[in-house]
Amino acid sequence: METENKEVYLTPKGRNPHFFDDPNIDRLISMVMELASELSVTRDRLDSHQRILEKKGIFLSDEIEKFDPSPEELKAREEWRSKFLDRVLNALYTKYDEK
Repeated sequence: METENKEVYLTPKGRNPHFFDDPNIDRLISMVMELASELSVTRDRLDSHQRILEKKGIFLSDEIEKFDPSPEELKAREEWRSKFLDRVLNALYTKYDEK
């Protein structure tokens, strides 16, 4: 069974909340929170992968430092990075309601 990976960007309905007088600070906080949530999930997944590989005796920490990705792997990373930055920078383009 093949699953389709669709990215969904939700646009909240209603007014955007304001916490600061300057909407740019709200935008910055949104970007920081997006980065923090992404980093947290990534860290958990990385930790899980490393622990599983260590338990199976396949993981050597030197291998990560010496890893040289293929052109296809580099392309996949760049595509992911582009989508990630779109999500993070989305806050800059979000129209905030006037107070």
